[in-house]
Parts: sequence; C-alpha cells; structure tokens
Amino acid sequence: MRAVPVLLAFLLGAGPVFAAGAEPEAKSVAAASNCKPGKTEVIRQIPGGNGEIVYKVACTDIKEMFVLVMCRLRLCSLLR
Repeated sequence: MRAVPVLLAFLLGAGPVFAAGAEPEAKSVAAASNCKPGKTEVIRQIPGGNGEIVYKVACTDIKEMFVLVMCRLRLCSLLR
C-alpha cells in the first residue's frame, strides 16, 4: 500500500511526455524520399502520451524545396 503514493507522485511529477522521434529519424525519412537532408526545423510539437513532432527538412540538392516529416514515438513518416 505504501508504493501507491510513491508511484502516484512519480507519475504526476514526471512532466509532459514528448514524441521520441528525433531529427536523425526525420532526416532518414527525407533521404529515403530522394531529398538530401539539410537544415531541420520543428513546425509543430504536441506533448502527451500520443505526442507527435512535425519537422520541416530542407533539401540541399534542390533550392527552395523541403519535405514535412511527422514523428510519433520513434516512427516517422513523410507528410509532404
């Protein structure tokens, strides 16, 4: 019974959970989509258990071209 308050305090004090997909995963998806990745910028970040991050990855091989990559947990997919 004593573990319940400790567990509850840990869960409440942990803070917001962010999507774990990081820039390397986003750049990997961009490279697989024929875009040589350059500068990466966070467009949208939603915290929580189902959090997600949307990255804008600039393509260095074509000027003024970019792709949008959405990451949920450690799974990233191409949006545009």
